Amino acid sequence: MKQLVITLIGTDRPGLVETLSDTVFQHQGSWQASSLSKLAGKFAGIIQVDIKEEDAPALSTALKSISDLDVLIADAARQPEPDTTTHTLTVTGNDRPGIIQEVTREIAKFGININNLETNAQSAANSGGVIFTADFDLDIANTVSLDAIGEALEGLSDDLIVEFDVNDIS
Repeated sequence: MKQLVITLIGTDRPGLVETLSDTVFQHQGSWQASSLSKLAGKFAGIIQVDIKEEDAPALSTALKSISDLDVLIADAARQPEPDTTTHTLTVTGNDRPGIIQEVTREIAKFGININNLETNAQSAANSGGVIFTADFDLDIANTVSLDAIGEALEGLSDDLIVEFDVNDIS
């Protein structure tokens, strides 16, 4: 078995995910994980598929033939499990240019891997400003202190609220 990571972007339309799942199924692939979104009217997604080596070329051809969809397929080598724990982190603050750059720079200083990042900016009802929220899933080495990370992130700006989920993910 080989593992593929498939990146997709194209015009969003009803039935597109069904077309993708059917294509994977028809080519004997096993849909393992995915993150699919609609962003600015476009469909954007990443799918992890397990498939037999001999079935991968036909799946690749079939996916690339779906109209109005750009497809990139990469082989993914299975990685050894690191000595880390996955934690969720939420950072909230007044929206301004550079928040993600500043936060990810601090995260990188600790050697932390970002597994997932979801962001949102929305109007604040009380102030009329815009509130920015970033939700991270982070692989943090078991030797790194969550308090130290929190202090470093809170030091970026007086208005940032930094919250770790006390229950680890894995």
